[in-house]
Amino acid sequence: MPALENAPATATDNILLTQTRIIRAPRAKVYDAWTNPEIMEQWFGSPMMYCSSASLDVRVGGSYRIEAIRKEATTVSAQDICDGRPFNAVTGEYTKVIPNALLQFTWIAAWAPEEKSLVTVSLKDAPGGTELTVLHERFASETSRDAHNNGWCHALENIARVVAG
Repeated sequence: MPALENAPATATDNILLTQTRIIRAPRAKVYDAWTNPEIMEQWFGSPMMYCSSASLDVRVGGSYRIEAIRKEATTVSAQDICDGRPFNAVTGEYTKVIPNALLQFTWIAAWAPEEKSLVTVSLKDAPGGTELTVLHERFASETSRDAHNNGWCHALENIARVVAG
């Protein structure tokens, strides 16, 4: 699936990952999980982190901020926030929004602020529910891609559980 954002190609455009899952829920419910902060807070994260807050202005040009805290952390100091431990945040801007079908947004992680990648979430009807595809591209390195691949794997397992439950 090609990028939808109109931007000049760079040397890292070919470093990408794609994950697809069949979610046992209607497209509108899966879309809502990506656009409703209260639902996103239930699924976004990894086994080591939980989503502590999500702020989503879901419209072209709107921004988002998703914050996660390490599960064993009890407090977050200003030093932790600056260093990215045990607190992490992802921010970006929506570049394409088609309700119940597609979301595209830039992705800037606090742990790698120099890397601005692009995420495209596509939803299609599928037997038994919704086909959810996440295309994440424009990584600065294969190492970054591989780390994100693990994160998306856990996030998609979580979203499937939350929206089907």
